[in-house]
Amino acid sequence: MSSLAPPEIWRLCLTWLQRSAEVLSASAAGLDAINVFPVADCDTGTNLELTLTGIIDALGGYGDTDDDWVSDLAPDSVDDPTPADVVVRAAVLSAHGNSGAIVAEMIISLTRAMERSTLIVVNEPERGLARMLRLIAIAGRRAVARPVAGTILTVADAAAAAAEDAVAADSAERLGTDDEPGGPRVLEVARLARSAAAEALRRTPEELPRLADAGVVDSGGQAYLLLLDVLVEVLGGPIAEPLIAEAAGRTRTLPAAAPEAPPEYEVMYALRGVEAADLDSLRERLSQVGDSVVVVGDQTVAQVHVHLADAGGAVEAGLPLGRMSQIRITALPSTLTTAERVVVSVVAGPGLAEAVIALGGVPVVPATSHVTAEELMAALHQTCGEVVVLPNDMECLEIASHLAAELREQGRRVAVIPTIAQVQGLAALAVHEPAAPFDSVVVGMSSTAGRTRHGAVTVAESSAMTMAGRCEVGDVLGLVDGDFVEIGQDVDEVAWRVVERLLTSAGGELLTLVSGHDADDQLVARLRARVRTAAPTVDVDVVDGGQVRYPLLVGLE
Repeated sequence: MSSLAPPEIWRLCLTWLQRSAEVLSASAAGLDAINVFPVADCDTGTNLELTLTGIIDALGGYGDTDDDWVSDLAPDSVDDPTPADVVVRAAVLSAHGNSGAIVAEMIISLTRAMERSTLIVVNEPERGLARMLRLIAIAGRRAVARPVAGTILTVADAAAAAAEDAVAADSAERLGTDDEPGGPRVLEVARLARSAAAEALRRTPEELPRLADAGVVDSGGQAYLLLLDVLVEVLGGPIAEPLIAEAAGRTRTLPAAAPEAPPEYEVMYALRGVEAADLDSLRERLSQVGDSVVVVGDQTVAQVHVHLADAGGAVEAGLPLGRMSQIRITALPSTLTTAERVVVSVVAGPGLAEAVIALGGVPVVPATSHVTAEELMAALHQTCGEVVVLPNDMECLEIASHLAAELREQGRRVAVIPTIAQVQGLAALAVHEPAAPFDSVVVGMSSTAGRTRHGAVTVAESSAMTMAGRCEVGDVLGLVDGDFVEIGQDVDEVAWRVVERLLTSAGGELLTLVSGHDADDQLVARLRARVRTAAPTVDVDVVDGGQVRYPLLVGLE
């Protein structure tokens, strides 16, 4: 679908988006400092910065020239992405945290409306602006399962109402007569919307007791006011620099956390190929077991956000609906007050993520086969106190080591356990003792990981020469400690030979079998039976890992 919005409107919105990313990045620390709702996890500014910069990075230099907007607004093929497609996908996948998910949905709705040209009123740009602000306010509320007064939603409603009232009044004396986008009329409407939003923000502590107790305004609402400041600026007015300073200078007084409060987690993940009705059902289901439920996006890709005690349950709720990726699970402050150390583990599938959660860790599931530095750094920035990283992959080990060095320079205490296999990470996490001194924990986890031998079964995707001989496409390959040692045609037999090699060469007490996404349902059961016969003294632990490319991962301790 080609976009019907004129190129100058797209350029104006892109300018607003780029400038907003700059302003929110500069204000991130101040917004973090006043973040007390829905939880006092000090990350509203950081999450919004990650969300907007993620969108800008996805766009690259797109739209910098007139040719971009002239040629690409009418793609050569129906399969070619439009500017709207690029922005929408980036907004969904870049959304971080409760506030980031809400703002992402606002941007998504605005972008799709521009694509349909429903906001463009050629001779009355101020009317288009009022429609835009109302659309954004509605989108924010639609994304949240249980809207709360005194938040960004309240501030957005106030801005939209003021703009609508100004347009309805149709006062030529007050609004001027220039009809061009960015002219005096539309600028004055933007200023009136901004003033109403500022007043609504000032009242947020009256509507939300938690804000009043801490002596702050809502951080999400404050961020929305900054977005309106940028809007005023790109339309030709001055930005309110003191507002940014005010946000950065605020302090807060937090009430003591109740010691009996159960641990809670922030869970986020992306889902692809889910019908709108199923997304609505998921939103309702999660709202029954958790708080701060936000679901944004559409059937192509959606982002899910929830706060709850059962992080694994939140993941399980989305698993049957579509293809899941980018799972992010962060311990919220009530958890971190009793456990000042966090173990972050990079995992290859949703089942492995659940296993990490059950062991008390925080999993990171990359969007592709390998985690990026940006994905891992985002996860590390959302932790507090000491942090132990389990990379579980040779490539990730190098990335984690560089990021750990950066965090140490910032004063964080960070250790990277040299795990190069998923099963080594599970073994190391199993011996983590939260109350033990940091150094002894690192030694114990590293020692356990080093003693854990590992194997895997995969299927060749191309012809190649391996240490076990030449393989062809479709051959079943067995690996032990990272080296190819078996080539065959039957997954069961290759898997058994891998297990047998581990048992006979090293011995051990605990065998862990991790089944993959494409594994035969009975593969693990058949292997377990053979182990029981060949090595009756060895305990067998089974994990439904859900990893792709590897029907089976094996660990022996």
